Amino acid sequence: MRFYKLSAVFAAFLICLLAGCQSPQESPDASATPKATATASPTEKPEPSAEPEATPTPAPTESSEPQSSKGSASNICFENSAFVGNSMLEDLNMFGIIDNADFYAKTGLTVTSAFKEKTVDGTAPIMDEVLAGNYEKVFLMFGLNELGWSYSDVFVQDYGKIIDTLRQANSDVKIYVQSLFPVSKERSDKNLYGVTNERIVGYNNMLKKLCDEKGVKYIDVYSAMVTEDGVLEDGASPDGVHPNMQYCETWVQYLRDHC
Repeated sequence: MRFYKLSAVFAAFLICLLAGCQSPQESPDASATPKATATASPTEKPEPSAEPEATPTPAPTESSEPQSSKGSASNICFENSAFVGNSMLEDLNMFGIIDNADFYAKTGLTVTSAFKEKTVDGTAPIMDEVLAGNYEKVFLMFGLNELGWSYSDVFVQDYGKIIDTLRQANSDVKIYVQSLFPVSKERSDKNLYGVTNERIVGYNNMLKKLCDEKGVKYIDVYSAMVTEDGVLEDGASPDGVHPNMQYCETWVQYLRDHC
């Protein structure tokens, strides 16, 4: 019996040896987690031949710059505004630099006729239309057609009437009185209808005083247009009076900076 057991053990050992059995100590643990294969560190530089991963596009962030709901963002200060005055504003409107305001302008318009005359497409006197619009801001430009008046005090008096009328209709309205522009030396020397640079300076001084008395803002666009010689630069206007588009851009930028 003992011989039989020894023979069986010897046979089992021989079979195991021939089959390449591993010892129990060398057998892998079935419950052990398989070793992870080596991968590059997240900070490891990829191989040159590797295609770079696409960088995700960041979600758009809300701009801190205020946006105009009606026109370009740069013109946001002109929203719910009206420009009222003479042919200078007609040209400005035609160039389209300000794209989110309403214009009530007419060639030859004065501080007196604004209460009676209509715009080309208007159905009521200009001041009536402006009042009906209930604007937050009103930019006024008068004086060019009044330079030849015999009595400058009438100009100031009627300008004050426009300001008072706007305020009576809307006590919160912001009113901006724009200065007269310089004219070219050639045009000033002709002295047609009182249009001279000397007289323009005098009218602007009266407007400054009127604005102080009425508590409205005076916009000195004259200072952005005038040369060291006190005139409008040659080539800035086709007729020496009305600024071309380039100078209208200068005009509008001055308004943006001061309103």
